[in-house]
Amino acid sequence: MARASKFISSYGTVGKVTAVVRKAYSSANIIDVYVLERASDVQLQQASTSFKMEMLDFLNEKKMLTDEIVIVDGIVRTLDLVTTISVDRDLLPREEEIKASTRGSILRYFNSDNIDFGDPFILTDFTRTVFTDVARVRYAEVDNLLSDVDNLLSDVFVEFNEVIQLNNVTINVKGV
Repeated sequence: MARASKFISSYGTVGKVTAVVRKAYSSANIIDVYVLERASDVQLQQASTSFKMEMLDFLNEKKMLTDEIVIVDGIVRTLDLVTTISVDRDLLPREEEIKASTRGSILRYFNSDNIDFGDPFILTDFTRTVFTDVARVRYAEVDNLLSDVDNLLSDVFVEFNEVIQLNNVTINVKGV
């Protein structure tokens, strides 16, 4: 996986990868390399055919003779967030500035370098990051991630071959 993580295509694009060895007896030497190609700092996309072919050639140069490498498409799970931040009432005239700082913090949190395959979205980690990054924010909360079972806010978990990616973000400001 370390070699796959260092791969740069002939077009200069890089990817995000994870590798899994199959557990069946007859296919124990098959390594599935799940890959997504970076579209930007915060966006991943399905890897192009040429990217996957170049990566396979790159990996086959150093693989063990008995191993078989298979390039597989990773899955992007998009996440829409509605976030409410609480600020002191006397800061409400600076609402747009505070929103911009908060948006920057959220985009840094979801930077594709910070999120790996299988990483869950943990509400407390996210709100703590916003609260810590933006000095004027007293409190941050996510409003739209209710579980179907008990109607309480819920973390988001994904499979080992999936990556969470921010889709839309709405930031509401409340004076306290």
